[in-house]
Amino acid sequence: MSAYLLAFVRTHNEEALNREYMMQAHAIVSKHGGKALVATENVRAMEGKLPEGRMVIVEFPSMDNAEAFYADPDYQPLIETRKKYSDSDAVIFDKGLVPEG
Repeated sequence: MSAYLLAFVRTHNEEALNREYMMQAHAIVSKHGGKALVATENVRAMEGKLPEGRMVIVEFPSMDNAEAFYADPDYQPLIETRKKYSDSDAVIFDKGLVPEG
């Protein structure tokens, strides 16, 4: 069952984040079967309050793949790099049930 990483990212230095994080992180996401579905700042809350920042959604084949991406030893130093240039709120979740109809 598919799993998703949902993050709201607030970047402090986009040029440095792109240079030092994005390409390397993308390669590790791909290594674990992930693919970016959405990266947008055009997010509107219909109810309640969302975290600020660019919304990013990445799809993985399973929760195991999503967790393996985040735990990947090659990703660990990139977490610190990302935190140097941005703040974020992130969750992973599975697809869940889709109502029949």
